[in-house]
Amino acid sequence: MKQWRCTVCDYIAKEASSPEKCPVCGSDGSLFVAAGEAAKPEAAEAASDLRWQCTVCGYIHTGPEPPDKCPVCGVDSSQFVCLDLDTADEAPPPEAISDEAQPERKWRCTICGYIHTGAEPPLECPVCGADQSFFEEVVEAGEPASEPAAAASSVSPETPPAPPTYQAPDGDPQDAPTLVARLNALLAPYRRLIDLAIENHAHPISVHIPNGVLPIAVVMVLLATLFDMPALGRAGFYNMVFILLSMPVVLFTGYLHWQFKFGGHMTALFKGKLISGAAVSVMALILVIWALIDSTIAAQPSFLYLSLHIVMLGVAAYAGYLGGRLVFHRKS
Repeated sequence: MKQWRCTVCDYIAKEASSPEKCPVCGSDGSLFVAAGEAAKPEAAEAASDLRWQCTVCGYIHTGPEPPDKCPVCGVDSSQFVCLDLDTADEAPPPEAISDEAQPERKWRCTICGYIHTGAEPPLECPVCGADQSFFEEVVEAGEPASEPAAAASSVSPETPPAPPTYQAPDGDPQDAPTLVARLNALLAPYRRLIDLAIENHAHPISVHIPNGVLPIAVVMVLLATLFDMPALGRAGFYNMVFILLSMPVVLFTGYLHWQFKFGGHMTALFKGKLISGAAVSVMALILVIWALIDSTIAAQPSFLYLSLHIVMLGVAAYAGYLGGRLVFHRKS
């Protein structure tokens, strides 16, 4: 009986012929050689330790082939390039062969300003969730727009596109078809003040006030629950009253930014922010009313009372995460 050695992991098999598959590393039987023999040239090449780099996050994988999925950022194997093979000797794929190189095209989301690089805009904006129709091509100064994008509007990277604005309907605001349109019609005469508030970041400023107080209130209620400290529990209640009073300003300025800066488009991101803001306001109202009805709950918080504080903090954190995606999104 002969001995066969796997050229990938050095496993030794004692069989009459080479096994169909290595039981250790899973390599094909063609990568086995008789023990004591050198690996076949094609097997040695296939089994050599090659370095593969993820073009998205930079992760380096070592092995004969790239991984099926990047363990860092999750992209598939098609996003890996080999660092050890001489790509000059490799024939380019048919689709890459052209008389002249195709320049990279950039697309800007008109809702949130996200920049995408590629032959076409993405089907959906990864930041705000707007669909492909809301993307327009970014054209460098002095360069004509590509023919496939001629129908789409083009914009210079030096001058960001003006955000969509709401046009108040003629006549009585009551003729507007929806509640949002009616409210926007009522706000239209104050557009100059609204633009001033948006320009000076009224919503980010206002939202930081309750977001800074809420963690303190939760900690106070937690300490009051664990260590029987009534004074801290009552202090947490006063903080919650302050949060409740500040939420109308947060919601109103957020509405102004959504409608008059981002065009009022109900994408997944804005839907999440609206739901989160409403949920935080409702939970703050419940906690304040609960403490006013039951005079002892603030001084001696129950587990349910504490849990509602913690859930409220989590929802506020999620709203902050969505806001961070909108403001600090990275370009692709």
